[in-house]
Amino acid sequence: MTDSGNPFLDALRQRLLPVDRWGSFRVGARPAAVVAALFEDAGEWQVPFVARRPDAPDHPGQVALPGGRVHPGESAWEAAARECGEEIGVDPATLEPLGAGAPLYGAVTNFHVVPFVAVVNGPRPVFVHQEAELEEVFEIPLRELLAETGWMEAEPPSWLGRHFPWHERIVWGLTARLLADLLPRFGEALALAGSAQVEPGV
Repeated sequence: MTDSGNPFLDALRQRLLPVDRWGSFRVGARPAAVVAALFEDAGEWQVPFVARRPDAPDHPGQVALPGGRVHPGESAWEAAARECGEEIGVDPATLEPLGAGAPLYGAVTNFHVVPFVAVVNGPRPVFVHQEAELEEVFEIPLRELLAETGWMEAEPPSWLGRHFPWHERIVWGLTARLLADLLPRFGEALALAGSAQVEPGV
């Protein structure tokens, strides 16, 4: 894949695992894939999240990145792109994959999840959430997710652990653990892109 011409996206791609070489799913686990589908709005990068219904069959009531189970015969990226279309209405053809983060196993649900990062090409996406399992789609500015002051640490016996309150929603659990790996990669890419843009001759 050629460089995008965007210093941030190019630097981010270099900090992610290749889309087809991120590893493999744990034997006996339920394979799943999610995607951080970055898009720009008014010059600011945004990350869409879904809020699952309280009666959803998996992870009820939680905030998550768009995604779901990997079906037999499809790759993990194909599953992530398909689920992004089904859950929030983003055409998979508009998703340009940049790479993957470290896969994560959730012992409670037996899901083994690989997180992908992609950019949504074209105009600002119009989100349409899957009403059967989701309450809404909402977005969080990447700069807010990268601000350490936005994250909180809950003490036991609270089940929240490290979490990110955003208006009436809370990012926690498996999604927060996936972001703990992805966000430093985003931060490094933004820092490098910022430095490159002020270098002479750039």
